[in-house]
Amino acid sequence: MPSIEYQGKRYGAEPGESVLEALLRQGAVVSHSCRKGSCHACVLKRERGEVRHSRDIDPSLARDGHILSCVAIPQGDVVLAAADMAHRSIAAEVVHRRPLAEDVVELGIAPAQDIDFLAGQHVQVLRADELSRPYSIASVPGEDYYFRIQVRRVADGAMSRWLCDEVQPGQKLALRRPLGDCCYRPSMRERPLLLLATGTGVGALAALARQALGDGHAAPVTLYHGARRMADLYLHAELHELQRRHPHFRYVPCLTREAAPAGVRAGRVTEAALADHPDLQPFEVFLCGLPAMVQEARYRAILAGAQRARIHADPFEFAHPPAPRDAEKIAAIAADPALWAALEQGPGLSRILATFYDRVYEDARLSPFFQGVAKPFVIQKQYEFLAKLFSGETGYFGLNPYNAHHWMVISDELFDYREALFETVLHEYGLDRPLIRRWMALQELFRAEIVKPAARGIISEGTEHPLRTHVVECLDIEAVCDGCGQAIPARAPSRYHYRVGHLHCADCAGIELSARA
Repeated sequence: MPSIEYQGKRYGAEPGESVLEALLRQGAVVSHSCRKGSCHACVLKRERGEVRHSRDIDPSLARDGHILSCVAIPQGDVVLAAADMAHRSIAAEVVHRRPLAEDVVELGIAPAQDIDFLAGQHVQVLRADELSRPYSIASVPGEDYYFRIQVRRVADGAMSRWLCDEVQPGQKLALRRPLGDCCYRPSMRERPLLLLATGTGVGALAALARQALGDGHAAPVTLYHGARRMADLYLHAELHELQRRHPHFRYVPCLTREAAPAGVRAGRVTEAALADHPDLQPFEVFLCGLPAMVQEARYRAILAGAQRARIHADPFEFAHPPAPRDAEKIAAIAADPALWAALEQGPGLSRILATFYDRVYEDARLSPFFQGVAKPFVIQKQYEFLAKLFSGETGYFGLNPYNAHHWMVISDELFDYREALFETVLHEYGLDRPLIRRWMALQELFRAEIVKPAARGIISEGTEHPLRTHVVECLDIEAVCDGCGQAIPARAPSRYHYRVGHLHCADCAGIELSARA
């Protein structure tokens, strides 16, 4: 039997058993979600030994000595450690620093090796103590040997205060390669661009506009910048100059806290942009800034006809994840009698959900999240939730979206993949396009409660409880081990995994003799 050494303990692996299954069975705490290679939450560092992956994985992970533990089969004894992503970073140096506003600083950062990026993508900045934060790139490729980021000082922000108040030219730091979809591509050249920014998000979208215009973009480009005070419109002069030089570029500044002078709109940036552009079907939409603005703008853009694949967003990330707002959102949703009638007051909804989940349970990327969960149960709960929203009648007593998905590690890209599949089913059913828009916009409302980089605990009455992994207990009744299939006598110790739903006897679970007494 191969052995797995992890965090100072040794675990046995059954023939054909994945690393993750073996570790979970014996009580190791390992981050995981889908257990089939979709979410990449279970990456570990392979220090010694060999594994065989049962499916293709990201070549860069394997090249750097990492494994995807949920699909990695030990080929003999292995020694593992927590994932080490720091060695995949790129050395860099700060080459210039200049204040743009009272609380905004621009930094020029030169990487020690060439990196490919597009204006509007974000780059992870790492400090020597491993503190890291993502920042949007406010440069156009090829402008210089360095790229620029614009940082707003946050009162309790450890990274932002360091970058704004302490860092000087010559400071060494590290980066991770640029990522993100909030960027311009030549395939967009014939479509109008609508850019909405709040705060320092304007730096990224101003760079995106300059890249598009420099590449000969043929359609209108409109940038809305929302701020509280006039002083926060720190690229005001630069964007006016860009507008003067490019007739089909338009800059629209918006203020929410101060009286707006001539040439500046009063009110929120989303209100101004959607009032000017009620039909977004032909547009590429770019959103960068505060999460609340990005969430609202995504929802309203879909209602206005924007194609989801043409909405590109980069919401700011904060050190502490925000509390979910799904209860507040649900309370504000008005019933949709027209949509409910089109669904025959229920039977149509049942058929749509049955078709959709038939495909989900066969889908290699989505089905892993439903292992061990009966399809009729999932359909019924989703039916009750949506029927309540569409009809306005009570009848749903399940979990709200955040708590129902709290343990799932789901990316924006995977969320979009799921939504595209769902929208395909709605079109096949024959719903009118305005009804499809309303339905898809409603589901978009809950993206912020579902998408996250790591599992979180259930939130009850405002308190987030620790994420439950497993418990060793002695049941009062006889049970059957999910590992060896043998009986577990009443009052014998066993280990139950909350997430996986498996029960293992003391031998399979590797429970120490002291725990059996």
